[in-house]
Amino acid sequence: MHYDIRALYRQTPAHGDTVTVSGWVRTLRDSKAFAFIELNDGTFFKNVQIVCDESLANFKEVVKTTLGSALTIEGTLVHTPKMKQPFEIHADNVILEGAST
Repeated sequence: MHYDIRALYRQTPAHGDTVTVSGWVRTLRDSKAFAFIELNDGTFFKNVQIVCDESLANFKEVVKTTLGSALTIEGTLVHTPKMKQPFEIHADNVILEGAST
């Protein structure tokens, strides 16, 4: 099901639910095996953290994504109560909708 970020924060789906979000890349941090994307769609002042690992089919392309690029993410919602954010999305599929220069 497609969610806007405001809806995720206001009525967070259950742990393990499959969600789809779209938005623009605010930050991207990567290592050899993982990448962390902060995504914002303009509906809420907070970003949502996306976790990508090297098993993702297009992982090498994802880590080269530029700030401001538009993405659609399909993945599993994971509650993270002991972290800064209350949940994150573990990406199963990342689609580049539009690259930014």
